[in-house]
Amino acid sequence: MLIPILSLQATFTHSRRFFGCSIVIVLYLSIAIKIAMNNALWSSILHFDFDHTPGNYPFSVRLANENRWTKSFTENAIIEYKKFMYLATVSKVMISPSAIVDVVWHQHLIFSKSYHDFCRLLGKDIQHVPATHNKAQLEQFKRAGEQTKVQYAEHFGQQPESIWTDGNMLDGLNLAPAKVKPGLMILFGVLVFGLLLIPFYYLLKPIYTHINNPYFILGFAAIALAAYVILDLYNKNRMKAVLHAFDSDSFVCQLTPLELVFLKTQRLSEVIGGPVNELINNGTIKVTGQMISVSNTITAESAEQKQVVEVLQESGRIYYRRLLRILESKPIFRNVASSLTAFQNHFNQSKVFVKLFSVNFIVFAFLLMLPLIRMATGIERNKPVIQVIIVVIALLVFIIFYLRRLSLMLCKETIPNWYSSHAQYKQRAASDWQWNYFLYGTAALNASFFAIMNYNERKRWGSADSGSGSSCGSSCGSSCGSCGGCGGD
Repeated sequence: MLIPILSLQATFTHSRRFFGCSIVIVLYLSIAIKIAMNNALWSSILHFDFDHTPGNYPFSVRLANENRWTKSFTENAIIEYKKFMYLATVSKVMISPSAIVDVVWHQHLIFSKSYHDFCRLLGKDIQHVPATHNKAQLEQFKRAGEQTKVQYAEHFGQQPESIWTDGNMLDGLNLAPAKVKPGLMILFGVLVFGLLLIPFYYLLKPIYTHINNPYFILGFAAIALAAYVILDLYNKNRMKAVLHAFDSDSFVCQLTPLELVFLKTQRLSEVIGGPVNELINNGTIKVTGQMISVSNTITAESAEQKQVVEVLQESGRIYYRRLLRILESKPIFRNVASSLTAFQNHFNQSKVFVKLFSVNFIVFAFLLMLPLIRMATGIERNKPVIQVIIVVIALLVFIIFYLRRLSLMLCKETIPNWYSSHAQYKQRAASDWQWNYFLYGTAALNASFFAIMNYNERKRWGSADSGSGSSCGSSCGSSCGSCGGCGGD
């Protein structure tokens, strides 16, 4: 009886091991199937095109225009929105979007057909839950935010701060707003300058009576030149420090070549010239004298190129000046100017810029005071002051232009120079014409198009170049309030 009992026990043991292994195998298979299904779902989400609707104002362009976002920041925000919707689909807990992801979500809800198609792709109707500022709901949304961070780390890694922590595109610049705006500071500075003229007049008058005019002019020129050199070096170093203080994943570190072209030139016409030249190089656009038209063979890769081709197809053979005016009004180009101008204005209203501006204003006010008092003492003593008047006018004009340059220095010089000094962007220029265009300017243009641009500039001389236009209105009116999150099934 012992042998059959032992045999029965062995059989039971083997059966238990078999069933245990079977359960493990089934479990692993189910996990593998789930991962494969999730990967397939994410791939479908990633390739879903929000801009499939025809027209000049598709989803991404409208999103960028209404929020004054740069192209790369808009693309990143859309990617993070897709990740959020993926998590909302596969997670069994409530998750919540960031402020920026919620802006994308609101915009997508307006494109109702696209949103319906997107939810059908997800296999789940993701409901937008508005915040009512109820205390219990606030606690629920707080937990949802913590759960979102955990779910995101599990599927995608660390959340990018520029999208998930910052409240808007400009937050990553770490620029505290100034308490006193530059305009008010200038007004206050002018008043103080006027009040100080009298005491400085009596202080300098005894000295000026012993200095002849040629020596004063030469001495003042030396002081002014030394002050300018020192001040310019100080300004450039401060601007570099400001740039390095920006977050490493901020939009400033992800600008496109055409956006950099606008920063460097402050001209939207130069931006438009990029895709037009590319279309001339690939044979899509024909140049005949001062007119351009679309050829029979059309190759348009980027959205900017497609916009140019669409306008040319509607307009036929057209002068470049006329084409430029039409394209400057198109949202896809207009947003380049509006987003970067918003950034520039944001910087100019910051505490760091106002402090820097104040230093420059004080130095120039001191320099201007020297010839002004010299002129006053000369008039009082019936001395010829024509040369001093010329110096005062020249210095005043220089101060105005330099302070204007200071307000543009970060955008027009510091940021483009930072990109130009990095070898990776010079390497890109070998294979990417737009980077070549940013780095080398008109030297990268097609010869026939360069002639058209020169002709156009002569015609436009004296007229202001188009900057940022007002963004198109939203058909949905004001956006809804903040979003709390979305639930599961």
